[in-house]
Amino acid sequence: MEKIRYRDQDIIEQILSKWTPHQGQIKIGQALFRDGYKSIFVQCGRKFGKTELITYILWAWAYLYPGASCYYIAPFMKQAKEILWANRRMQTFGPREWIKDVNNSELRVNFANDSFIKLDGSDNFDAYRGIEPHILVMEEYKDHRPEFMESMRPNLAVYDAPIIFIGTPPESSDNIFLTDAEEHKHDPNKFFYKATSLENPHIDRAWLDEEKARLYARGEGDVWEREYMAEFVRGGANKIFPMLKEEMVKPHDELVESIQRDKRKLEWFLCADPAAASIFAVLFGAYNPYTKEWFILDEIYESSQAEMTVERIGMKILSKRNELFAYRWKEWRQIYDEAETWFMNEMLDRFSEAFEPTHKMKTDKTTGISLTKDIMFHKKIHISSRCTKFFWELDNYQKDKNGKIPKKHDHLIDCFRYMLHAAAYDYIEQKEFIEERDSDKRMFKLEDDFPGFDGTGERKDEWMDFE
Repeated sequence: MEKIRYRDQDIIEQILSKWTPHQGQIKIGQALFRDGYKSIFVQCGRKFGKTELITYILWAWAYLYPGASCYYIAPFMKQAKEILWANRRMQTFGPREWIKDVNNSELRVNFANDSFIKLDGSDNFDAYRGIEPHILVMEEYKDHRPEFMESMRPNLAVYDAPIIFIGTPPESSDNIFLTDAEEHKHDPNKFFYKATSLENPHIDRAWLDEEKARLYARGEGDVWEREYMAEFVRGGANKIFPMLKEEMVKPHDELVESIQRDKRKLEWFLCADPAAASIFAVLFGAYNPYTKEWFILDEIYESSQAEMTVERIGMKILSKRNELFAYRWKEWRQIYDEAETWFMNEMLDRFSEAFEPTHKMKTDKTTGISLTKDIMFHKKIHISSRCTKFFWELDNYQKDKNGKIPKKHDHLIDCFRYMLHAAAYDYIEQKEFIEERDSDKRMFKLEDDFPGFDGTGERKDEWMDFE
């Protein structure tokens, strides 16, 4: 079918007299009616206004193209009925005079120009092997039965029908939604649009702010990012650090430069998680006790057994440490996993470097993870671009199928937890004490503070004599 013609604008305006789209909805409508895209993918957040947009598109298409077969497919027929039919949103959206009749049993609106809009669910996929649509809308695409598209896709070629995929991202990476989304992002002949809930001007911003705070406070930041910001969150509901953001990573030189002024005020930590066979990990960081900020500056993540000797690892540790901060009046807190006493003994013997144990038996892992979440949520962590493995561990850290925290891929995460414990970290900001002085005064006398005494400490007034 041809693109929308200018003379059809009056038809569009008749529909819009009952509904005014916001800017995000307009962009999607233009992609279909003005630009003629045949495949449109909308990755959107809740309350974006997708239901109104879909209804508008179907009504406009049905009236602009007489005899058009217009299909709206939800994951399940019952769902389609609840979203658009039971509340009569589909039947009453446009001018009543356009409608010939309404078939409630088939969830079908028949138009006077022989077009129709039909609602159904992807669970009814067997019924669509011979259907020839003129336009197809797939709502909440992540939940659709894959068999439906297998049945329907060949049918779209008959009328070169446009198809619109729309919905929130899935929790799991094993979903056709993500594959099709990526395809639309990179194919210039297809249209992709990510629409957050914030684009809808009719949603109260204070409510959204409260909802965001509530979800993050419950450790469900992934829900906010997925359901409202339309982001696919790796790990989904099982992700332990959904509040981790790529913007927390800074170019190394830029991050080091940002702390130059406060270098002597910072507390410096390096923590080693020694190993002889798996991963030998070391994390380097600095902590500002006044702003409660952490600066993760470098890492060692060694998997080669040939490189795991104390001689080689020790040289790397000292080299990185001294590059980051070698001021002789400020010592590093050097920590090691208390279960690996051999490492402490060898570092002392070979390099005369003392390491203190982690006391990890007294450290609650859950508490450390909770503190890490707080630090991320309040944007109190800054990660050097050198720390790729630390970021990778955080990003891929997720609960197992039983909801338990796994003991794998957490070497640098453990190092950071040990740093928090060593720093006695809690999230209460402290103000740096700065002694106030009278810049005009050059000398202080005893009688300034004790007016009843002279400069020798003797009483000057009789009323001071209590005997």
